[in-house]
Amino acid sequence: MRTEMNPNRRTKADGYSPYIASSVTHLPNFEGYHQERFEVVKTSLTTMRENAGLDCQILIWDNGSCQEFRDWLLNEYKPDYVVLSNNVGLSNARAGLIRMLPPDVILGVADDDMYYYPDWFKAQVELMAFYPNVGQVSGYPVRTQMRWGNKRTLEWARKVAIVEEGSFIPAEWDRDYCTSIGRDYEWHKKHTENDWDYRITYRGVQAYAFAHHCQFICKVKLLANLMRFTTEAMSDDKPFDWAVDNTGMLRLTTINRYTRHMGNVMDDDLKPKRRRRK
Repeated sequence: MRTEMNPNRRTKADGYSPYIASSVTHLPNFEGYHQERFEVVKTSLTTMRENAGLDCQILIWDNGSCQEFRDWLLNEYKPDYVVLSNNVGLSNARAGLIRMLPPDVILGVADDDMYYYPDWFKAQVELMAFYPNVGQVSGYPVRTQMRWGNKRTLEWARKVAIVEEGSFIPAEWDRDYCTSIGRDYEWHKKHTENDWDYRITYRGVQAYAFAHHCQFICKVKLLANLMRFTTEAMSDDKPFDWAVDNTGMLRLTTINRYTRHMGNVMDDDLKPKRRRRK
């Protein structure tokens, strides 16, 4: 039964920003592995917003976090858009959020333990706008990520740009990477001694030939159909990297480090430097 017309029938919904930064969060408790992650996630989301370098909206998909974290998220952080769900898994959450947005949105996709330096979003957007046919841009240079998912990018670059192979990523950044994933740095150096950084120079602008799946930006319409659903809570991201590469779209990373993985405990050197670029 209907008694009258819905008053919102002919009104327009508020539009999305052309730039949206997103994160999938998961903080079920404060025990064991998650004991210090509240500080990590808070810092990640705060620096994501503060240091974007351009006007953007914030979209958070929360995977079954505890009430204390959700209270902070909703009442203190106050993102523009929030999805509160049971833990559907990281890949499924990403697939859901990218498919809920208009096709022309440029979306920042990230885990909840990334640290963001000033202008992180702006720098990645500028790189995306300069290079042709870009599928993803990351701000997190990591040597080991150049082992896969960049075949088509390198094929393109070797035809129209300059490609250099060598060790260009600073040792300090490589050490930070090891710290964030709990890997011994000396062991890492030994087992990555044959790995190369692939640096592209296209019309004077440099980029690395890969994009890190822990943090990247993309145009929604280009990647929405490549996001896969899975029953795994923490699935392997390599199939997604390969899927983007197989389309022939470029996967790039900024030469400067604009984002950084923290892990489940925040390093002391990051705590006082929230507003500074390292």
